[in-house]
Amino acid sequence: MSSNGLSIKLSCLAVAVCMAQSSFAEQAWSQDRQWLLGDWNGQRQQLEKDGYKFTASIMSQAATNLDGGYHDNNSFENAAQLALGANFDLNKIAGWKDTTANILITKRDGNALTLESIKDPRSSALGNSQEIYGRGKIWRLTQAWVKKGFADNTVQFKIGRMGMSDDFNGSQCEFQNLLLCGGQLGKSIGSIWYNLPVGLWGTNVKYQFAPEWTLGVGVYEVNPDNIKTGKNDGFNLDMRNVKGATIPVELAWRPKLAAFDGLAGEYKVGALYSTAEANDIAIAGKVHDSKHSFWLNAQQQLSQKGQDPKRGLFISFNAVVNDKATTAVQSTQQLALWYKGPFDSRPNDSIGFGIANYMVNDRYKDRQIATNNSRGYDQYDRFATDYVPVQRDELNVELNYTYQWSPAVMLRPNLQYIHQPAGVKEVDDAWVAGLSMRVNF
Repeated sequence: MSSNGLSIKLSCLAVAVCMAQSSFAEQAWSQDRQWLLGDWNGQRQQLEKDGYKFTASIMSQAATNLDGGYHDNNSFENAAQLALGANFDLNKIAGWKDTTANILITKRDGNALTLESIKDPRSSALGNSQEIYGRGKIWRLTQAWVKKGFADNTVQFKIGRMGMSDDFNGSQCEFQNLLLCGGQLGKSIGSIWYNLPVGLWGTNVKYQFAPEWTLGVGVYEVNPDNIKTGKNDGFNLDMRNVKGATIPVELAWRPKLAAFDGLAGEYKVGALYSTAEANDIAIAGKVHDSKHSFWLNAQQQLSQKGQDPKRGLFISFNAVVNDKATTAVQSTQQLALWYKGPFDSRPNDSIGFGIANYMVNDRYKDRQIATNNSRGYDQYDRFATDYVPVQRDELNVELNYTYQWSPAVMLRPNLQYIHQPAGVKEVDDAWVAGLSMRVNF
């Protein structure tokens, strides 16, 4: 259930229930309701059968600091995203075999508690207690792509506007905390790796060369215009300011391991090479002609509740190692557990616990220390405007409960703990209470 996931597929049983809606199920807040605005008198399901699938959703994430942080003032902030999308099965619509197209428009708004109250305002941000925040409060064309399958879909070619973690370094999102939600590369090398809501021109090819194995490679523009936040920048499609290309390669293995009673898992290793010039993180004026990163994503279902494969205990581990010469964040690591369907009366709910860490580059930290020494500071100064807070590691922890009222409505109360906000040890550790809400219209 990530911000990328804008609709929820129904099981056969749920479809049957919707088609035989009771008088209660006609109510907007029915627990059988797939869409808050209903099925348009049956037209919505018919459109999907004809190849037209429309989605609309709002994700809202609220947070308040219970204790700690830079401003220990119990402030409250809310961030939100509106997403409007359409997916087209071009085989059904136009007879183009194994071809789909997708368009997604997003609008973000609100404020981030981490920026307003948790971190030292003089520090660059690392984590965020609201993953939905960022990349400007503007309308964006987030996706506009076409994907074509060849050789019985064992080869898939995709081209257009898209986010990079749509196809590489992707991971499950069961949390509100930024580093615990989805792929990690965009959270440490955001100057070249763009995730939702940012779209960029790119293309990729994936080849399933064996039943359990897939190899993917992509080419994406490095264009700083894509992350501008002016009123009209979200629909700027030109490539006049392209600085180079980011080239990711990823190998994915999707086994059903005997060690886990044949339950499914997914294991991915990947690397990227960027041809865009990058400034050295420690030496002023030094420029490198490239940068690179490596990653590992692993997700495994550990147990199954009864005969329902969607219920049970899941685990994921994600790690990124970045280029030490050009990147402030040397590495990120994430470990998460969630149990889906903990109660028979609530088979679609889940309980989640995750821990994630930012590891700041020692070269970056040493430069901050040297800068302060040159200005006459040998210890933390809370009030000096020219003091640079020294950044080390930041640890994020979240415990949550996902209450799936219906396929249309999700609530996720959560409790977060942030150790060394923005990596600054002099800032008090923070306790944050959050609430995510998603509504599918």
